[in-house]
Amino acid sequence: MKTSLSRSRLFKQIFLSHVLIFAIPFIILSAVVYYNAVVKFKSEIESSNMYKLNQVMNSFDLVAKGLDNTASRLSIDPKLTPFMVKNGTYKEIEAIEELAKYKANNAIVEELALYFHGDSQLYTSIGLNSLDTFTQRTYQFADMDSADLAKQMNELLLPRIQRVDTRLSGSDGEQTLLAFMYPIPRNSQSPYGTIVFLVRERVLADLVGPILGDFNGSVYISDAQNNIIVSSNRESKLAEPDAKQFLAQNGEQGIHDVSFQGEPYSLMSMKSEITGWSYVAAMPTRQFLGRVLEMRTFILLVCLAVIVVGIVIAMLLSSRQYRPIRSIADQVRSMQGGKAAAEGRKVSELDLIRDSVRATEHLKEQIDQQRPIIREQFFVKLLAGAFQSRQELDAFIAREKFAFAGATWFVAVASVGGGEYISTQSREELLGVLSTAALPHAERYGVEMIQDNAIVILFGTETGCDCTRDYREKAVQDIADLFEQCSGIRPTIGVGNPVTELLYVNRSYIEASAAIEYSVRGRRGDIIFFDQISQLQESSDWYSVEEQIRLVQSMKQGNKEAAKESLQALLGDLKGKEVSLFYLRCMCFDLINTFLRTMKELQLTIQPEHRQMLTEFTSLEQLGQGMHGLIGDICDHANASKENKNSELGRDILAYIGDNFKLYDLNLEKISDHFQMSLSYFSRFMKEQTGYTFTEYVTHLRMEEVKRLLRTTDMAIKDIIASVGYSDVPNFMRKFKNSEGITLGQYRKLHT
Repeated sequence: MKTSLSRSRLFKQIFLSHVLIFAIPFIILSAVVYYNAVVKFKSEIESSNMYKLNQVMNSFDLVAKGLDNTASRLSIDPKLTPFMVKNGTYKEIEAIEELAKYKANNAIVEELALYFHGDSQLYTSIGLNSLDTFTQRTYQFADMDSADLAKQMNELLLPRIQRVDTRLSGSDGEQTLLAFMYPIPRNSQSPYGTIVFLVRERVLADLVGPILGDFNGSVYISDAQNNIIVSSNRESKLAEPDAKQFLAQNGEQGIHDVSFQGEPYSLMSMKSEITGWSYVAAMPTRQFLGRVLEMRTFILLVCLAVIVVGIVIAMLLSSRQYRPIRSIADQVRSMQGGKAAAEGRKVSELDLIRDSVRATEHLKEQIDQQRPIIREQFFVKLLAGAFQSRQELDAFIAREKFAFAGATWFVAVASVGGGEYISTQSREELLGVLSTAALPHAERYGVEMIQDNAIVILFGTETGCDCTRDYREKAVQDIADLFEQCSGIRPTIGVGNPVTELLYVNRSYIEASAAIEYSVRGRRGDIIFFDQISQLQESSDWYSVEEQIRLVQSMKQGNKEAAKESLQALLGDLKGKEVSLFYLRCMCFDLINTFLRTMKELQLTIQPEHRQMLTEFTSLEQLGQGMHGLIGDICDHANASKENKNSELGRDILAYIGDNFKLYDLNLEKISDHFQMSLSYFSRFMKEQTGYTFTEYVTHLRMEEVKRLLRTTDMAIKDIIASVGYSDVPNFMRKFKNSEGITLGQYRKLHT
């Protein structure tokens, strides 16, 4: 019942969180949508219309400027002066043609007419017309006759726009023309004529239409005297006579909320500073809100549907999210064996999981402890040439997330000899310094080799760094100084040649080990480079002394691949010699002697089949086959010897732990110091030999001893725990419960 209540409470919390996650943005979104629909929608339409109205004003200003400029050019055109035009019929024809050219350059102009004061006729782009013909037949003016037109043109001193109704039929009924009249010459107090541009009102109205879009309303353009010259009306209530009065009362520029006949309007108004014309758009406000109100029922239904769907989704998400939590909690309960219920505590799923996570923190610590061991194991495999391909090496580095910088690599082996003592603390300090100390243009990594009582350092230099002899000597000298600072002992260091591929670092390691082996001729604390060894040998031009040394050292280390590569190089060198057969056989016997000396040093007897091939060979190929067999025997013997030493050391370590695991002060530092090895090397060696870490192995022994004492004695549980080296009784009891699944008391009852 309690578990059910706990589950219900957690589920409700999850469900409530999903509802809030859905509800809060939904409410905010609804408010934003309402604001945009009712308030911002209207504002955006008004701002958009103001922008369009401004564009129309700019377009009309350009039209007015264009017509004004055309009138100015006409007034100074020598072909259109009264003297030239009236100087014979030919000049009149030229004047008409000139007017036609001006008309062709103005696309919106319906007709262009030139009138000289006192005349009874007009010069147009299509010919010479009398005033009567022009007003009654050509354009059929409805509200103006020839006398009215003549009077206006004769008295005109300033530019003027006259709206003229005609009886001409168009697609939308009778057409209206706009007459733009300009006195000529321009800006003269006594003009001698008038230029008239006739423009269809519909042409200009088409520029105004897009302002309204799909809304109802009216757009008006009036001149400086408030006479409407262009209109586009989609509002039946606001007729043109009413519009004049309406616009006269609201002449301020900008956006205004006004009322006409009791109905609210949105009024957008601006005035051109160039022409003095006013541009006004009036739209009933009700249509903005009407768009929203029409969808109100639909919006409410959509909101209701969204709420229902949101609740269903919240239920599904809550159930889906709670299911894995419940599964994990059930698993934790089964692992705890109903501990919470037995203790009468009401524990929620999250508390159970939290306690389980805390209980596994020590596991993470163990994993972190294993990473240095894995890193050292990687170095050992790399130095031994255990990686067969670059792909295998890269896969290992990527899997363990190692990072190695370097374009050129070389190895140094630091040895102090078998009689020197270096404390565990000094070894750890030295390995730590090797990993953290700065080195120009390079990084280095150190690993301990306990069999050789030496520390191997792998150097990786940056791209573009010249890995010369001087550079390597300076880098190794720094290592020697650090070694002496940490341990008080000056080591002898052997240095291998650099390689450009990480996969072949084992070659440099073999060379560095060979340099150490040949250091007996030097003094303690010397730095010996592999390429110096040939100078220490007797001079010979038979074959490469360095390759011979590399062969011997590879066999001593049990590295078959490296030894075979060196042998192949030596045989290839011999094959290229242009010497007598006797001299060649002498070289071959000298190489055979190299193998025999190595076998004697390792206390290994040559097999009969190999002996025959080495003494009765007739070709270098036959000799190579026999030597390959010897390489296999020597390397197998060297590896077996290492395994025996490791097994012997492993037995000693396990015996020491078995004798001392009950001691309170038994720890990693103490046992590492006892066996003269660093903490990292001991951890790696312990893992390789037993499959357990030091802590796991000691805990296992103590657990087994506690179980034995529980079965065979009547000692108190706390005394048993203390007798195996534990001072923290509750901590051990928790570990025992996690390991065995039952308490110590339950184990004793079960096994006695």
